[in-house]
Amino acid sequence: MAHGRGTMERSIRGGDARKRRPPHGRPATPRAPSQARGERRVDAILDAAAALITESGVGGLTVHGIAERAGTSIGSMYHFFPDLEAVIGGLIDRRLQGFEPVLSALAARDKSEWSRMSAAAAVDTIVTPIFSYLRRHPDVLLLNAAPEAGPRFGKGREELKYAGLEIIERIFAARSPSVRPEIRRARAAVLAGAVEGVALFNRGQAAQAREVRELRRAMTAYLEVVEGTR
Repeated sequence: MAHGRGTMERSIRGGDARKRRPPHGRPATPRAPSQARGERRVDAILDAAAALITESGVGGLTVHGIAERAGTSIGSMYHFFPDLEAVIGGLIDRRLQGFEPVLSALAARDKSEWSRMSAAAAVDTIVTPIFSYLRRHPDVLLLNAAPEAGPRFGKGREELKYAGLEIIERIFAARSPSVRPEIRRARAAVLAGAVEGVALFNRGQAAQAREVRELRRAMTAYLEVVEGTR
């Protein structure tokens, strides 16, 4: 979620005995592919890293394992990613950028739509795309929980979280325009915190259907109470 006071688009740059360090102490960053074939190779490398993280966790990643899974040579990997950290950084960038459209779709809804929805429909509209994304990309939560990636991933997650908080606050403004802004923000923080808590509760494992179902029930009940519809 991009920080509400900044922009929604942020880039996060950024073992194995074969790990290399760039010269002169510069941080390792992926090299941008210069042609379609290079882009396909980068995609294959990141796809392979994501699959291996899902199977064995971030700690199980090796340059050799990623190259073998991607069907490419180690030399080709090093052409685009100077070391294993750069591969993890590239995957983090991809996942954070991939989540931005989820938030953009929520932000694009007209306030009249939100005001007409029942509490249950509003909650479902918020919750469904978030957990659908996490189910499609199970490596996201494993990246978040891993010491190797946590601090870098956490920075981007905080930015996205604040963007999501502002979206939920605008939803409250559309549904309860007479409520004071500071109260709307507090209520938005409760709902955003509930979503984040359930998403991260299992430390690397996607929330089960029953947990998401209970989250919907709790958020709907809360919304009905604070809006006076229950």
